[in-house]
Amino acid sequence: MPNLTHDALRRWARDCLQAVGARPSDACLVAHHLVDANLAGHDSHGLLRVSQYVAAVRSGDVDVASQPRIVQEMPGGVVLDGARGFGQVVAQTAVEEAIRKARATGVAAATVRNCYHTGRIGSYTEHVAAAGMVGIVMVNAGGGGQTVAPFGGLARRLATNPISIAAPSGDEFPLVLDIATSVAPEGKIRALAQQSRATPAGWMMDARGRPTTNTDDFYSPSVGALLPLGGPAGYKGFGLGLMIDVLAGALSGAGCSRKEVVEARDGMLIIAIDIARFGMLAAFQDQVRELIGYVKSSPPAPGFEEILVPGETEHGQRMNRLREGISIDDALWKQLLSLGKELEVAPPELAHETGTGIETHSGNGKPRRTKLVRSFGRADRTWFEGR
Repeated sequence: MPNLTHDALRRWARDCLQAVGARPSDACLVAHHLVDANLAGHDSHGLLRVSQYVAAVRSGDVDVASQPRIVQEMPGGVVLDGARGFGQVVAQTAVEEAIRKARATGVAAATVRNCYHTGRIGSYTEHVAAAGMVGIVMVNAGGGGQTVAPFGGLARRLATNPISIAAPSGDEFPLVLDIATSVAPEGKIRALAQQSRATPAGWMMDARGRPTTNTDDFYSPSVGALLPLGGPAGYKGFGLGLMIDVLAGALSGAGCSRKEVVEARDGMLIIAIDIARFGMLAAFQDQVRELIGYVKSSPPAPGFEEILVPGETEHGQRMNRLREGISIDDALWKQLLSLGKELEVAPPELAHETGTGIETHSGNGKPRRTKLVRSFGRADRTWFEGR
């Protein structure tokens, strides 16, 4: 599998989006967000999406000339209309508004409607946590994107309706819960399908309700469905997904799942809680660290090596991929090369590890060495560079 640096992938994604008319600042933001998902190990929300976004721009599903606009504002909240823009651009505006208002009121909320795919929502709560706040984000698809069956049902009725909660720990990484309310997000099914691989058992059922691991059963005309989170206790994931449909869909005005066939347009609810307004931030972080240490002190059960808290796996992946590069599976690499050729965008440079860093090769026989990145500071967390 080809190995590339995050910088090379960001530049390539940015150039592809600009090639179809995206503003430079928007292309930079979206590219940074996608590659940050790869860095965190969530490849289903990373470079895999570039061809999808390019197609959305060409079809008019994304309006590259639009700007998100505030349609209603109050001391502790704001309602934004995304005007069919890139989801990351709209969500970034909403996150900044929620943080700004929470500084004044202690707790603030922003809702979003009418925007394209918002990507990995853990990026947004991480950003809120970096501001010394607790972040809560939930997303639905505005009534579109129905891929999940209700608990006890056969037919698709909900989107994957993810939720993320992040809290600053004062340590190397914040606590970040980032989960779909289905067993797996649709993007993971898509990634496995592109690699002609089966899904793990327990993720899906076919159109007749039989368990399946064949991705063809999900994408065929007689479609199957994703299962709600929880297995035998799937009523929990179903109930959570249903309430997120209400909070991210009905409250925002994006809409809930319904019989009418509609385009997937993300609805969001973003909540920021300024910890300092409720007490000392340092004391809060001390308690979070103590909690993490206590939980991780549990002896591991058979088959496990250690206890991992939410956000720890992503942090480890990010450190590793910043240091060693991001590997792209062969099927996706061919897709990226084909898309780049079509858009007349040069392919991203390959990276090769050395004892002193990562060498990048552009194909002219002259390697360039880049410094190994060994930390991921707050400045690097801001995935809205160029704005």
